[in-house]
Amino acid sequence: MRPSLRRRLLWMISLAVLLAWGATALFTYFDARQQIGEMLDAHLAQSAGLIATQMTHELDNEAGQTVPRQNKQESKIAFQVWDRRAALRLRSANAPQARMSEQDAGFSDATIDGTRWRIFSRWDESGRYAVQVGERLELRRELAQSVASHLLHPLAVALPVLAILIWIAVNAGLLPLGAVAHQVQRRAPDNLMPLGEREVPQEVAPLVQALNTLFARLRATFEQERRFTADAAHELRTPLAAVKTQAQVALAASSGDERQRALSNVVLGVDRATHLVEQLLILARLDPQANLPGAVPVALPDLAASCIAEQAQSAYDQGVELALESAEKAIVLGDPTLLSVLLRNLIDNAIRYSPAASEVEVSITRASGVIRLRVADNGPGIPERERDRVFDRFYRVSGPAEEGSGLGLSIVKRIADLHHASICLSQGTGGRGLAVAVSFPAMAD
Repeated sequence: MRPSLRRRLLWMISLAVLLAWGATALFTYFDARQQIGEMLDAHLAQSAGLIATQMTHELDNEAGQTVPRQNKQESKIAFQVWDRRAALRLRSANAPQARMSEQDAGFSDATIDGTRWRIFSRWDESGRYAVQVGERLELRRELAQSVASHLLHPLAVALPVLAILIWIAVNAGLLPLGAVAHQVQRRAPDNLMPLGEREVPQEVAPLVQALNTLFARLRATFEQERRFTADAAHELRTPLAAVKTQAQVALAASSGDERQRALSNVVLGVDRATHLVEQLLILARLDPQANLPGAVPVALPDLAASCIAEQAQSAYDQGVELALESAEKAIVLGDPTLLSVLLRNLIDNAIRYSPAASEVEVSITRASGVIRLRVADNGPGIPERERDRVFDRFYRVSGPAEEGSGLGLSIVKRIADLHHASICLSQGTGGRGLAVAVSFPAMAD
């Protein structure tokens, strides 16, 4: 059975009422027992006083007289009258022959024939007779229990009635929650506008606010996906159109050399489209991530050396020399695969835009708890006014003839954000080209 908030509230409130009622009955029992005890003690003292006042006139010389019992309730009450010679002069029918209490004055408790009694003792005004009046203690307990039980008896009727009232009240109280659910249920799938919060109760407001926050995130995500899909379609259209054009040229070529040039251009177009698709796939994988669940210690110098070795042939074909300068201990906490992607994009961009017979410098330094990865080239660089925009997807700097996907630095920025690293763009060595510096928090030694 699915958990029900209504049933849970019903059980919790009913249990709270039951416990409160039971606690009240328990308190009433002890309080009534005390109050009844005080009242009956006063009654014992008053009865003893009346007997002491009357016995001087009514008591004759015959000892051991017994007052006959006239009511069945008198079995719980008894009295005795003793003289100075310890002779029993008068007693009730249920009083024992022996003294009920050895105490001559005041209240005392005693056990008579296995029954606990409460006894009050006193002397008459003349001091000739001692009067003892007692009652069974069970009488006090029975009276207190009767008071408490009469308080609990209505619970058998009140609790079901109260449960029905609680159920009705809970249903009425949850109506705003049902209204919110109905409002969400009848919405169109593409309607992600926020829910109204003006008439929402205070208790439901956090839920509505959480839903509105979720809707805002979904709107941003869907909008980002729409832009991404539109941009990707637009960017893929150009290389595919170029491939088609070159293929048509190859088909229409009248000579082998012309056909070979057209086919070579087809291969170049396919390579550009493949590179663009690879970049798009990387971004599609990075976008949903909020953190790095599999982060491990990564030695950046070793990773940089490996990436430079992978790019060595490309650099040789461009006539570009690759140089690496690194600190001995440069370890960061991160994802080795993503850091490799970051390095490859930086080095690939540097090679792509560097002129022949130039150098791409890769340096790794450590200072003040920060590890700084820097890739510098001697290419055309990026004007300072455009440096903030180069991290936007599909943005290309105007001027350079080399074609790119416009996604490389976007990927670098996303990976840096996941590693809590910062990126700074500046001029390269000697005031020429571009230097990209990524600063990572260093791991403790």
